[in-house]
Amino acid sequence: MRASTLFDLLACVVEKVVSTSKFERGTPARFLEKALECFRNVCLLLGCLDSLRLQDMRICFVSFEYPPDIIGGAGTYAETMVDGLRKSGVEVHVITRGGHNHYAQQTYRLGIDARARAFFFILPAMRLLRRLDKILEFDIVHFNEPHILLRGLGTRSARLPVICTLHSTQAKEIESRLADLKSLKTTRDIGDLILKNPAGVICDIVTARSVDKIICPSPALANEISSYCLIDRERISVVPNGIDLKTFDRENDHNSTILSKYGLEKESYLLFMGRLSTFKGIQYLIQAFQAMKQDYANLKLAIVGSGDIEYFRNLASDMTDIVFTGHVSSMADRKFLYENSALVVLPSLYEGLPMVLLEAMACRKAVVASNVGGVPFLINHGKNGFLVEPRNPQSLEQSIRILLENPDLRMKMGHSGRRIVEEKFTVEKMIDGTLKVYKEAR
Repeated sequence: MRASTLFDLLACVVEKVVSTSKFERGTPARFLEKALECFRNVCLLLGCLDSLRLQDMRICFVSFEYPPDIIGGAGTYAETMVDGLRKSGVEVHVITRGGHNHYAQQTYRLGIDARARAFFFILPAMRLLRRLDKILEFDIVHFNEPHILLRGLGTRSARLPVICTLHSTQAKEIESRLADLKSLKTTRDIGDLILKNPAGVICDIVTARSVDKIICPSPALANEISSYCLIDRERISVVPNGIDLKTFDRENDHNSTILSKYGLEKESYLLFMGRLSTFKGIQYLIQAFQAMKQDYANLKLAIVGSGDIEYFRNLASDMTDIVFTGHVSSMADRKFLYENSALVVLPSLYEGLPMVLLEAMACRKAVVASNVGGVPFLINHGKNGFLVEPRNPQSLEQSIRILLENPDLRMKMGHSGRRIVEEKFTVEKMIDGTLKVYKEAR
């Protein structure tokens, strides 16, 4: 039983005894009150010791994406999680890919090309984990995203508690792609449907059934995992993604020419931020923008991210007001693009709990996003943004028009979004939730 819970129970008993005692406010009552105060101090000490035991852990965090090689939300999550754990006093060793090891920062990089699939990362990662564990004797291994070989860790490591964070499910991605076959125009999307997604389903199931605890960012995703992986819902912990607002708010060292570089003006462009794929619904956003452009002569659409950029450039080839920036690696530059946009749009066909929306909300921006996956967990329709039906450019256009015509509503929604982040989606809450999962798994 937690020390705080034990104290609360005893406090109730003592207060009941004191209040119903036949004695005046004399010796017995004062004795009970003094005993209660001493016990409270003991409980506080036990609570501190319990916290110190958690912070004394040695964690190995394994992630295909990690700075500076961040592709999407999983990489942002890895950076935020590791930094947050270290700031809370936890010793974290990171296994990832990249060029140079940073032993002083306890980061070990495997020489795997950024274009390689995660499958080619996990085998050498497992070998390195086994070697490191013999020396460092980790308390917990935390995988960022599923890997099918999670239990092939070796003699000592096979007994280690294993945690895995799942940001989405491949089964849901297959379902979404099959429902939108007409939009599968790129080689990457077709290859994902034929090869990656079916293999990913197997990987999801094997991972879910082999690890000790699963972390996922939203209740909707937790229910999906439990349902199609056929595992007990109690093994899944919902720990929402969080933002380090103190660090985020200090990110002001941006490129002052980034707006003029792409011909953008403050409050005069819509912003999409993320991986460039038909799975993100960008084709529907382009259709919506095309339909409304004649009524907003100075409005532009900024599409920020890497991926199938040539496909979308061709799709928007007859529109000069759609700007493709490519990947923007600087957080300060991305924040500057958020802050100066009119609003942020995320028309995805499926999402877990998108970091893009959290970042937009932290920048006090109203958002328009598809009503899919964990998005409704972030967006309260009509309060901090609008939820729209996926694959529906008309619905996108209507919600965007409402916000463009109502600057006061945009501002009100933006401030509401910031409050929601401050109350529910901070890095402190994410770290507290993760430490609780670690404690349960040990």
